[in-house]
Amino acid sequence: MSDQCTKGTNWGVVSIDDKNLCMKYNQSNIIKLPLKKVVNSNTQKNDIVLQLSTDDYGENDDMLCEVRFYIPPQEQKLKQDKEKKKQENEDNQNSMEEEEDEADEDAEPTFQQKLQNEILTKAKIGQSSADSILTIHDVPLIVPRGKYTMDFFKKDIRFHGNTYQFTTDYKGISRFFLLPMPDEINLSFVIGLENPFKQGQTTYNFLVMQFKKDFENEIKLKYSRQKLDEIGWKGIKEEYSGPLYDIVCEVLSEITGIKVVSPKNFKSKNGLFCLRCSVGPHSGFLFPLEKSLIYLQKPVLHIKHEEIKEVIFQRIGSTNLNKFFDVKIVYKNQNQLFSGIERDELDNLTQYFQQKKIAVRKLQDEVPHLPLDDSDDEEDDDDSRQKKKNKTNIDPNNMDSDDDDDDFHAGDDDEDGSESEGSDEPESASRNQK
Repeated sequence: MSDQCTKGTNWGVVSIDDKNLCMKYNQSNIIKLPLKKVVNSNTQKNDIVLQLSTDDYGENDDMLCEVRFYIPPQEQKLKQDKEKKKQENEDNQNSMEEEEDEADEDAEPTFQQKLQNEILTKAKIGQSSADSILTIHDVPLIVPRGKYTMDFFKKDIRFHGNTYQFTTDYKGISRFFLLPMPDEINLSFVIGLENPFKQGQTTYNFLVMQFKKDFENEIKLKYSRQKLDEIGWKGIKEEYSGPLYDIVCEVLSEITGIKVVSPKNFKSKNGLFCLRCSVGPHSGFLFPLEKSLIYLQKPVLHIKHEEIKEVIFQRIGSTNLNKFFDVKIVYKNQNQLFSGIERDELDNLTQYFQQKKIAVRKLQDEVPHLPLDDSDDEEDDDDSRQKKKNKTNIDPNNMDSDDDDDDFHAGDDDEDGSESEGSDEPESASRNQK
């Protein structure tokens, strides 16, 4: 700890050797990271984001999983470079245009790009596509969204996008799903990950690719038959042709030994393999499979049948006003609500869960009207009781006189108050005469 900086400084100079990445301030280490722990490195605006391995930690352990280095824009250096170029251009006015073109073509990378390339090289992250066994370009992903290039290596797959790149080990893949979408044009290929990866503040447990059924491609591997046999890829062909989704499914299934699961027996009223519904504010599709449920796409949810304790159907009262109902899945120590399912699918879904021997409970009443009516009746009873009490408990001092009561009744007998006032005048006059 003698060379460790303890002043709380968070800026310094970065240096990289064959084993460690260090940031130092006055020759003292602020942070020291083993490069073997760095599994990914990305650039975001003026940041370099390092993702660290968490394989050696438990689920409840505290761990360092991400480090960001902020690199200030080097405006002064850019101005100096521009001034040097201007001086060179003034000395050689005749070849000004050629020198400007060469300067644009041979523009030096920024310090951020140099540091990023050095990290990728020293941490052995940035293997080029030339070293891969198979490369597939422009693979459309919807989770995370973007087009990526897939590089297949001996032990892992590496996805390269315009902004992000990430690596998935073959051993970290747990399951595959091939799901036909309701538009009958696209197919979603879902890859389940045991070790989720992060992009910024978002954690991804699944990768979702979306292919068009009629999009075909031809792919040739870079290894010969002999080399493929040597690395253990005996079931992999040297060439593939056909629909792109079929190629990707076949290659990944053969490498990992995991079967691709697709919906079979369940079908909706419209003949589809899924039900349209919502999770929170996001709408998506629920696929009832043979041994599980999977929901696409925000968020991607996978619930095994063996984990489900109970299924509760809500908003299915006798009234015909509701065209939709909700399904609450109770599993493990939590529950998940799928809302807005069409009412016509109630019988299909009920039969599906009953065939899988899953407990089903139906809530008949949409809204508990009776408790509300009872409370209103109780309030009315309380008001009537209070009025009775007020009548019985009258204070004699606050009572009006009999004369006032007579006047009040006299006014009530007349249809118009003005006529009653006029009728009182002759009576007073006759009394005075007497």
